[in-house]
Amino acid sequence: MEWFRLRICGVKDGVIKKLMENFEDYEDIFKLDKNLLQKYLLMKNNDVEMIYKSRDIDLELELEKLSKKNIKVISMKDENYPENLRNISSPPIFLYYSGDLGLLKKKKIAIVGTRKATNYGKVCCEKIVGELVKNKIVTVSGLALGIDSVCHSTTLNKYGKTIAVVGSGIDVIYPKDNYRLWKHIQEYGLIISEFAPGTQPFSYNFPLRNRIIVGISEGVVVVESQNKGGSLITAELALDEGRDVYAVPGDIFSPSSSGCNQLIKDSKAKLITSGQNIFEDLGWDFSNVSNENKIKLTDLELKVYNVLNREKNLDEIILETQMKASEILAILMELEFKKYISSVAGGKYRRKNDY
Repeated sequence: MEWFRLRICGVKDGVIKKLMENFEDYEDIFKLDKNLLQKYLLMKNNDVEMIYKSRDIDLELELEKLSKKNIKVISMKDENYPENLRNISSPPIFLYYSGDLGLLKKKKIAIVGTRKATNYGKVCCEKIVGELVKNKIVTVSGLALGIDSVCHSTTLNKYGKTIAVVGSGIDVIYPKDNYRLWKHIQEYGLIISEFAPGTQPFSYNFPLRNRIIVGISEGVVVVESQNKGGSLITAELALDEGRDVYAVPGDIFSPSSSGCNQLIKDSKAKLITSGQNIFEDLGWDFSNVSNENKIKLTDLELKVYNVLNREKNLDEIILETQMKASEILAILMELEFKKYISSVAGGKYRRKNDY
């Protein structure tokens, strides 16, 4: 981690990158005297002075300061730095992280979408993420409200692994509403950022954050998006970096799905309706566990459960099952208690995707 001395000393990233490209190890820099360093690498005198000053940094003390905040750091020169991220057009020089860095070596799919997710978007996200988790895929998202949060929380609820790429320092939790989720990901997943501790979540940080989401992932899924927003920017970045882009189709009258529908219409994204579609496209093995082998319900409970192949209200359930309303309501209550179904807005019910 000797290269980190340069960051601590305030050397600009562009200068650090140039040094990394020209020297194998940090100590090699000083085999040239100041004049030669300035002449051959076309550096300003101030930059050269800061580079030489970095040798006086107490690196162990600085790393200990980070460690007390449960933060570690790696550079592009480290073997643990993800190779697919190193190969994007503008990789981050340093990555700060908290959690299991080993997740970067596993298969990963990014899930992105609007902060103002509809119930439809949430259900679709839960379904796709659930299938990814069952097949040991690590999910990646940006820990924003909406689809990002649904992705992370669904992954953790299903005992999967997730990576959050954030647009602030790792010690600056944003948004505040995600405090508990942030802490759970630190404990059971991985949080990464290119921004130094203490960095506030400035708006211009998030497009930079998005390129890292793309860089560490094999593919990007846009679950729900309006016709403008960060999710579409992420999709464009993914296309530029040669990543596969997928989109969930939606209601043609819903503004929340207009972005996804346009991506599909323009052939920029492949239409998907399940996690299995992603596996088939990427040539990965997919395991689909049948619900029948997992659900243990009475005959009447199973009858009502099977009717809920989509969101339905009580009248629809009565019509399809030919059962009494009082009997159905009792069964719905029991199914909800057992966490097989959930009630949603408009007096409707739907299956949960855990089963």
